[in-house]
Amino acid sequence: MSVIRLLHTEGCHAYHEAFDEIEKALKEKGLPVRFEAVLITSEKEASEHKFFGSPAVQVNGQDVDPKAKMVTKYGASSCRPYFWKGKSYDYPPKEMILESLK
Repeated sequence: MSVIRLLHTEGCHAYHEAFDEIEKALKEKGLPVRFEAVLITSEKEASEHKFFGSPAVQVNGQDVDPKAKMVTKYGASSCRPYFWKGKSYDYPPKEMILESLK
């Protein structure tokens, strides 16, 4: 069973959109998963969760953004951009989440 974790900060304006994209991806895939939402409130928590911007979606502990593997500095910053197939987003799009579930 996969674990999907939505990490976010209190000031994140795209948290709800990220949740909606996760929900769409799960409905499409029909996989058994455990879902967790985690509010990041400190630099310590950010480091523990390898969090570098909100919202972040992780599947089995790995960020859904392939570029996240290059990040080595973590912090509780508020907003984070995503880039997928030539477009920019304020949250990870459903297709990015589906790709990470393969």
